[in-house]
Amino acid sequence: MHGFFGSYGKAIPWDLTTFKDPSLVRRTQENHSLHLTQVTLSKFLNDKYFHSENGCFLATEGVLFEADQPSKAISRYRQGETVFWDAWRGSFAGLLYDQTMDTLLLFNDHVGSKMLFYSQTEEGFFFASDLEVLAHALNLHTFNTSFAQNILDNGCSEDNSTFLKGIYRLTAGQYLRIRGQQMEIYDYHRFDNTPYPYDEAQMVARTDALFKQAVQRVIRKNEEEKLRHFYPLSGGLDSRMSQWIARQMTQQPITNYTYSQTGHYDHLLPREISRTLGNKWQFMPLDGGDYITDVEGVCHATEWLVNYMCPVEIYHFASLQDWSSAGVILTGINGDNIFATETDNAHEMARIYTQGFNGNSLGSPLVLQHFTESYSPFCDVDVLDYVLHVPTIRRRNYFFYDRWILTCHPDAAKWHHKHELIGHRHRMVTVAGRNIPLRDVPKRIVMSLLKRLHIYDAYRLSEYSMHPYDTWIQQNPQLLRTLQAYYTNHRHLLQDTPFADVCEEKMRIGSVMEKGKVLTILSALQAFADNGE
Repeated sequence: MHGFFGSYGKAIPWDLTTFKDPSLVRRTQENHSLHLTQVTLSKFLNDKYFHSENGCFLATEGVLFEADQPSKAISRYRQGETVFWDAWRGSFAGLLYDQTMDTLLLFNDHVGSKMLFYSQTEEGFFFASDLEVLAHALNLHTFNTSFAQNILDNGCSEDNSTFLKGIYRLTAGQYLRIRGQQMEIYDYHRFDNTPYPYDEAQMVARTDALFKQAVQRVIRKNEEEKLRHFYPLSGGLDSRMSQWIARQMTQQPITNYTYSQTGHYDHLLPREISRTLGNKWQFMPLDGGDYITDVEGVCHATEWLVNYMCPVEIYHFASLQDWSSAGVILTGINGDNIFATETDNAHEMARIYTQGFNGNSLGSPLVLQHFTESYSPFCDVDVLDYVLHVPTIRRRNYFFYDRWILTCHPDAAKWHHKHELIGHRHRMVTVAGRNIPLRDVPKRIVMSLLKRLHIYDAYRLSEYSMHPYDTWIQQNPQLLRTLQAYYTNHRHLLQDTPFADVCEEKMRIGSVMEKGKVLTILSALQAFADNGE
């Protein structure tokens, strides 16, 4: 991933030959202990500070909707406001080097949307936006088996670790301070879900205002930069509401894009919604699933942080597009996690930080960052800081979500969601700590048994799935042969690992999603192998 490549202390050579696009902007800074190279997209360059003043150097990466100008930010820091970026809004990461104090601050935004990997050795502190570049620069190759086990169990990262021991990731609402050999990590922002007294009318109105504000931030930025509105639309509720509000915020053309199995409601419903909104609509069929064999491409794009099968569709779609004129992509990432939680108040925050900010929700934004920026109003800090205080008992089973839509945007409720009418949901029950519709209990039990028996993933096998991987493999055996060949060519890398037998079993009888976990691990082993061994 393009971005920052730097060190505090010893300067090291960075191999940046993988960044071949001549349109990428390259900048360097040498300032006492700080040695920095930035390689970045030319989009939103005014938001990417690279500024020295008053003994400080400030650099940022990403897109800023609301932020201090560099001089003001440095002034605030000099006045004692260490975490001056807390009031900023956008998708960003940054650093500030104070030459007077010989101190480096490295910070991420409130939801950790940018990748900043770091490692501290006896020679200094090193950081980069690309895991592989950092690993090879420091010659670090010790595989983190606990991280790999997490991929096998959950399909994603759930903390700040990576596939390599000694390399970590700066996560949501964190910053690092380095001075000499002293490194400290701080949380400057933590979300809280302490329930407020439930006042439905007030909470619905406030949520609507904050959500509109978040969408307007994206609209305004794109139109200031004269970039086009190019936004995803699926059969889900989250993208629907993002697009519904976006249409109210601008008179400019909006193009929605959809990718799905032909004939699935994720194909048919977005077409109808986009037409109703008066938007343009672009559809890419996923029929056949040939794209799922690009293991290396997806793993590199997502820094080996998630099962490559989860973001494989967006990677396939994004790789075929011309993104040169596209602005910030307005998505619906994490909507269900926030507005329709499936857990209780005591467990919600752990779920959001592990699965929402560090889990599979990382996949799509990471892919899009290679081409442009993306932003979800459901991950907007102001939306989160308010909606999380709506009691979880009111947000379960889409109760509060539906109330918001029916009260403020009733026309958006004329289409079903998950085959249910908005405002008329089926009764929910709690099973193993998860809230699920009563009607789905038999299906969930069957799926659980089938998974335990390693027979197949019942959901993915269904011909009604948006992307029925296992059905495609049955129809096109060459897909399975290609995945199996990747495993066969690289399985020697598993010889000294404690999970070699588990990987073998998943490749033999597991679903395609389970096989994806194994191939993700093999891709990491191959990428980080010492001297290619």
